[in-house]
Amino acid sequence: MNRRVFTLAGLASLAATVAPASFAEEGDQTGWQIADLTNDGLRLTHGGMPAPGTPVDDRTLFQVASCSKTVAALAVFTLVRDGHVELKKPVNGYLKRWRLTGPRSDRTTISELLSHTAGTNIHGFMGYGVNDDIPGLIDILNGQYPATSPAIRTERRLFKRYNYSGGGTTVLQCLIEDVVDVSFSDYASSQILNPIGATDATFELEPRRSHANGFLEDGQPIPGGFVRHPESAAAGLWASATDLIRIMRSIIVSLNGDSAALLPSDLAKQMITPVTTGVAHGVFVEPGKTIGHDGRNEGFESAMIADLVSGRVRAGVTNRNGQMQHVLDADHALHGRD
Repeated sequence: MNRRVFTLAGLASLAATVAPASFAEEGDQTGWQIADLTNDGLRLTHGGMPAPGTPVDDRTLFQVASCSKTVAALAVFTLVRDGHVELKKPVNGYLKRWRLTGPRSDRTTISELLSHTAGTNIHGFMGYGVNDDIPGLIDILNGQYPATSPAIRTERRLFKRYNYSGGGTTVLQCLIEDVVDVSFSDYASSQILNPIGATDATFELEPRRSHANGFLEDGQPIPGGFVRHPESAAAGLWASATDLIRIMRSIIVSLNGDSAALLPSDLAKQMITPVTTGVAHGVFVEPGKTIGHDGRNEGFESAMIADLVSGRVRAGVTNRNGQMQHVLDADHALHGRD
């Protein structure tokens, strides 16, 4: 699915005011969660009943789509922290099962893939339905059956031009697995999600705990509840809004040099330093002001943002396309916090 930047802008301002009645009501198929962390503590709100007989609570999982890329970036930076890879080195020097091909592919660096400046193809992935065969990672990279997306490769580009690419993040998924010799899902859980307290979040294709089913903009349900994303690093994370808060908070804690931080402060600063205008490594950035990411899969939307000055972190998730900004606006109308 295409990345939608309006949700990130909405989280940055929470500025529009609409009637509180426009919030999704109990029994509505549209499920949502909003989390807001300030110096006063964590505020959580939620609503809707996106699965029959199961109202949303604070721990209900949603597909958070491209917010997955920030977790993938944190995973790569733990490999840098531990001396396994270097950001400025070509990715092909670390890959064991597969090689990136195309113009400049042998010079394509990990940093370029993290910042969408590598010129790799495939903006986003459509995922796989409940009755579809699920391809393995190498099938996806090669664009071979049962994968439904083209082979991932570099294309011609000028001056490290930004070109959003879920394909590039999928190359990094292969890098992580080749370097640590465990699945991306297991590594992300053990080294990122569990240490930061996001223990419910998962890259499982089908989460084992309570989760939302997805709906299109017109209210039509996704057959089988949701599409499956074996392109885990690019689009496969299931998480709550609180989990997204923890992900962004882990970067802030690292920037502050906390002894319990996931990354040393110098690496955290490198992670959020723009490679090109507005784009760093796994996050979008307004230098000195905010970092964040948003996501859109079939049936789901999400957004998360951290204020670099105040430390405030906000996140929202919903299980219906076209509803993220609606939920954010109504949250502002109810709580009125800028």
